[in-house]
Amino acid sequence: MFFILSGIIIFNQSCSYDKCQETRQYKVYTPVYKTRAQLRNISVSDAKPLKNPGKIYVYNQYLLINELHKGIHIFDNSDIKNPVNLAFISIPGNVDIAVKDNILYADNFIDLLSFDISNPVNPQYLGSVEDIFSNRKYEDETRGFLVYYNSSNIVEEIQCDEAISDVLYRGEKVLILDSSFGEVDLQSGKNNIGIGGSMARFTILNNRLYAIDYNELHIVDIEIPKQAKLTNDINISWGIETIFPVKDKLFIGSNSGMFVFDASNPDKPSLLSTFEHASSCDPVFVTGDIAYITLRSGNRCQGYTNQLDVVSIKDILNPELIKTYSMDNPHGLTVIEKKMVLCEGDYGAKVLDVSNPEKIKIKSKLTDKHFYDVIGISNKDVIMVGNNGLYQYELEGYNLNEISVIEIEE
Repeated sequence: MFFILSGIIIFNQSCSYDKCQETRQYKVYTPVYKTRAQLRNISVSDAKPLKNPGKIYVYNQYLLINELHKGIHIFDNSDIKNPVNLAFISIPGNVDIAVKDNILYADNFIDLLSFDISNPVNPQYLGSVEDIFSNRKYEDETRGFLVYYNSSNIVEEIQCDEAISDVLYRGEKVLILDSSFGEVDLQSGKNNIGIGGSMARFTILNNRLYAIDYNELHIVDIEIPKQAKLTNDINISWGIETIFPVKDKLFIGSNSGMFVFDASNPDKPSLLSTFEHASSCDPVFVTGDIAYITLRSGNRCQGYTNQLDVVSIKDILNPELIKTYSMDNPHGLTVIEKKMVLCEGDYGAKVLDVSNPEKIKIKSKLTDKHFYDVIGISNKDVIMVGNNGLYQYELEGYNLNEISVIEIEE
């Protein structure tokens, strides 16, 4: 009896001890809704400071920077030592950019918009292809579309019995347990089509704009910009993320692999081959007969690998892995004359010698900044973007020498 009573007392005390509070650190994501009317409230204004950079794009001497979910900054980059902020196009929900023949194409989460930027100080809105991206996007009857989440870092007291899972749902907020507050042709010349980064979801081939969206490839005829029209939607796979054009081929990166499409029939691209990899986010960059694929952890793709896959596409119908290289947290990349500039998120950036795909070597590192995407605009000039702003470098040998900075304004 003594031992039984002792056990009951200890058990009851243990239960009471579980009813406690403890301090936890969280990243809180609060949903932001916008109605169709709000998303279609487009305007052009004077230049505004960069605050939250997203995608980057180069068109002739102009540099376009997406202000995530807000719009597009236009800079004159004629003097890369001193880029000049010209104008801002306010586009609620905007993430992606592409330009051809002075016509800027951009999304507002649901529509494809077009602007004449012949005078970049005063862009002119031309029109839109409505609802091209609205499928499979959550729309509340009263509040509109769930466009994005605002994130904030908090420290709070929670009940011990609440701390069972790393993800807690409280009303309209998603709380994710996080002990560190961490996340989440190369020359432009005088071309009529600009250059996007390796994280791009828009690309232009001839008179077609190809846009990926969750699991679909949207094809838009832009031969007459004011009469742009959707010609086809192709279902590919869940989790498609990036698109990279090479001649008449489209290389599409997804959570599960790389898809290669033949776009010689521009409105009906056909699947040529697939290269499967571990589940992870993956930008793709192609040069010659090599495709470079980065896989990273710590993101919405739920991947656990940080690596660079080097894939032979000599036989475009049968891509083959040459070798896998371990990396820190690889994001966007570019290759300039057998030199790769690789963004590594919080770990900065690396320059690698890729002259021999089977013996790739790290030659230099930048570790004092955050970078997520890069564009090579010549055989020596490189643009990189990260959480703290946009940086322009000269690639001298395997070293990156800083030329100019467009800093963010808090």
